[in-house]
Amino acid sequence: MENNSLFTEFAERFSSASLTSLVESFNAQVGNRGWSSARSAHDQALMEELVKRGVDVSAVYDGQSISFAHTVVIKDNRLTAAE
Repeated sequence: MENNSLFTEFAERFSSASLTSLVESFNAQVGNRGWSSARSAHDQALMEELVKRGVDVSAVYDGQSISFAHTVVIKDNRLTAAE
């Protein structure tokens, strides 16, 4: 499967997911050091869906790279490090 079709598949799945589910998807990647085209498509689709919903992702995403250093919670429509 091509990276573009993987992205589309993830984007469709995330578009119907709850915000809680999106945060859980993000947190599932924390500590995962593996890398593949599938993960890249997943992560990009996830960030794009969060941004599309108006969530401030600046604590973990600068538009080019994503930090999975810490689990996050959504507070005041912003991703923040979990306490």
